[in-house]
Amino acid sequence: MISRVLVLSDIPANIQAVSAALSRDGVAVRTETNVERGLASLIHWNADLLVVDSALVTTGEAFDLFERDGLKIIALVEEQFIDQWAARMEVDDFILIPFVASELRARVSRLDSDDGRFEERLEILRRGPLEIDVERYKVTMNGSVVDLTYKEYELLRFLASNPGKPFTREALLNQVWGYDYYGGSRTVDVHVRRIRAKVEDQEQFIETVRNVGYRFTELT
Repeated sequence: MISRVLVLSDIPANIQAVSAALSRDGVAVRTETNVERGLASLIHWNADLLVVDSALVTTGEAFDLFERDGLKIIALVEEQFIDQWAARMEVDDFILIPFVASELRARVSRLDSDDGRFEERLEILRRGPLEIDVERYKVTMNGSVVDLTYKEYELLRFLASNPGKPFTREALLNQVWGYDYYGGSRTVDVHVRRIRAKVEDQEQFIETVRNVGYRFTELT
């Protein structure tokens, strides 16, 4: 169970946001602003979760320093840098900056219940000519890489992981954007339209369910 969280960041806004989101329900939060002090805290304080600003720890070798049995790591990442961080297996999860408190709490809760790295990251979802490499955040169509934004990828991955199951726009907002997202259901429509433009050439993958929302086609 996650009860001690170490926040490693030198950006006050990120420190405050993480601390405010997680300092509840008996969870203890400690903050450090550089790698050396962060390492010392891990050794002496025995944290269960490290929430680290990716701008502060810039190399895979640096992340190796934080390897501890039972320690889970969430990286705070700006969207323009998500591609270079997506393949880092040293990290259990990512969260885009800026983020809402409920999204961070939900990701921490999932890590807490999964007892380790997400199993889905070890899979490749194959849906006809469409392949989603969830370990590397990579999507290919007929062998060609598809250029998706992070949210487009997350929406496509979620739908493809549940073929044939319809989801309302509100449910998709909750799953992909977080419970406190106030952008409105039109955000889902826009992202679905963009995904379709990028992956649906001769075959339809995302179906519109009238008066409900969307579902991923059950391919045979």
